[in-house]
Amino acid sequence: MNLFSQKIFILFLFLLVSQCLFAQEKSLELPSINKADKTIDLIGENNKIDADSIFKLFTNWSDYPVIKKSGKDYLYYYIDSLYGKIPLRIFIPESYRNTQKSTCIILLHGAVGASKFDDIDSLNKFDDDILFSTLKKQDYIIVRPVADGSKKFDWVVNKFGGRNGDYPNLTFETLTKILISIKKVLNIDDNKIFAVGHSDGADGSIGLGVYSSDLFAGFVAYNSMLSNLFAKDFYIRNIINTPLYLVHSDLDDLRPIQQTRIIVNALKQIDGNILYKEYIGYQHYDKHLDKDLPLVPMFTNSVSRNSFKTQVFWETDKANIYNSCNWIKINKIDASAISAKWHTPFNFKCYDKNSKLFMDSLKFQYYNYLNKSAAVKASYNNNTFSIETSGVTELELLISPLMVNLEEPVVVIINGKQVFEGKVKTNKRFTIDGFKKDFDREALWVNSIKLKITQ
Repeated sequence: MNLFSQKIFILFLFLLVSQCLFAQEKSLELPSINKADKTIDLIGENNKIDADSIFKLFTNWSDYPVIKKSGKDYLYYYIDSLYGKIPLRIFIPESYRNTQKSTCIILLHGAVGASKFDDIDSLNKFDDDILFSTLKKQDYIIVRPVADGSKKFDWVVNKFGGRNGDYPNLTFETLTKILISIKKVLNIDDNKIFAVGHSDGADGSIGLGVYSSDLFAGFVAYNSMLSNLFAKDFYIRNIINTPLYLVHSDLDDLRPIQQTRIIVNALKQIDGNILYKEYIGYQHYDKHLDKDLPLVPMFTNSVSRNSFKTQVFWETDKANIYNSCNWIKINKIDASAISAKWHTPFNFKCYDKNSKLFMDSLKFQYYNYLNKSAAVKASYNNNTFSIETSGVTELELLISPLMVNLEEPVVVIINGKQVFEGKVKTNKRFTIDGFKKDFDREALWVNSIKLKITQ
């Protein structure tokens, strides 16, 4: 359906504390996402409902409005305290039912440098591309935001602080907030959310895996640079926590496949979570997309998010943003600390597409000027957590009854020393606050263990 052929546009405005949604199709009338927040608050205020009952209520949450018209592409705006009104489209498949969980794709467009928020209203600037045309044939809810470099909402280039800036790219945090807000009105399967893109869009998909992977079951990236330009905190090793489907073409003269190969080969030495495929004889935007996109459903159908996986690795240079993965969170770091022996820089020689040679690795590295990072390697078995840290001075373990037996003591060992042993009780307020913030029915935490680390 072409929204721009309609003569009458009716916008439904739902005011929130810091965010809201607009619907352009008059038959789609969604309640404010504040309705979900109010319901959560009412549950919390009911003293007759204990922590265990709240866990069950939130796990089985099913309070979603009926969508009267499906199989359509709707225009929405997300109101953000930093970026203002961010435009996006949401495609709701014909098969959508408010009583059934649906797979969700966040589809990030390419050519970010030429895009702006106003493009949402122009077919010439924001038309259905081959990715959307292919994916909308599936039973996916498809979320399509629009980038705007002038507002620093850019998933390819870190526009915060310029080339020598030391500030994180806040785009990725906002993208996750957008998805969380949509989850409050559409019955999205928390374990079936994927990021997909080609070219600049693929870089955005990879960026979500590096910075903010918690929401996602997997990432699909066609012809990615595997970087975020001018970012000093892009630690590509973080991508190993989540399944990745990566495709490249050997005649790509914009993003040389030679660079991709050495990065992928190094990542595969750490973890086998990467499905990598090359198409020989194809350029950057070529028929390899027609050939491969129909295979994406095989990947999405075979992969589900596992928020309780037994092993986690995470690397960051800050403790206030992009500092957590699944059940572990880095709360404080010491940038001056000596790195652990296992925590070595992960970088690569840089391929020059003009000379078609790799540059001197002592002078030029692919991820230039990365900040010194802190990292954790963590695992759990039965009720025992074993953690190795590098440059971390305080961390937090999120606890779920799906991970540990709450009737038995939890043991935490950090860098070979036992630092905690005791039972963890469910905390009603902790569960409510976490659910209201993340609106996640699957990764639902009942308490946490905060630990200080002495060197």
